Amino acid sequence: MHVPPAWRRWATRVVIALAVALAVAYLPWRISGGDRVPRLRAQLDQIRAESASLEAEILRLDREIRALRADPAVIEEHARDELGMVYPGELVLRIDPGPGPAPGPATETEATP
Repeated sequence: MHVPPAWRRWATRVVIALAVALAVAYLPWRISGGDRVPRLRAQLDQIRAESASLEAEILRLDREIRALRADPAVIEEHARDELGMVYPGELVLRIDPGPGPAPGPATETEATP
């Protein structure tokens, strides 16, 4: 029986170990679809856009808070619009829009120019 030299046995073992290591590293990536990185990048882009939108909203609300703390005209406008407050002696007229025509198909007279 022929016994291969030691270097050949070690080279074979190293090649087999590398093949097993590559299979262990590659197969889970391949089984999971392999498109995980692009999906995560898209999700990251979406979260960054949402974050920028929220930052802009925070800045707007911060400006509104500063105006409500300092500007009497803004305070008055907020009190009138949001809270429905009026000065003593003011007369408030509320006009209720009457029932209008029901939306529906146009009649023949409305459709002709």
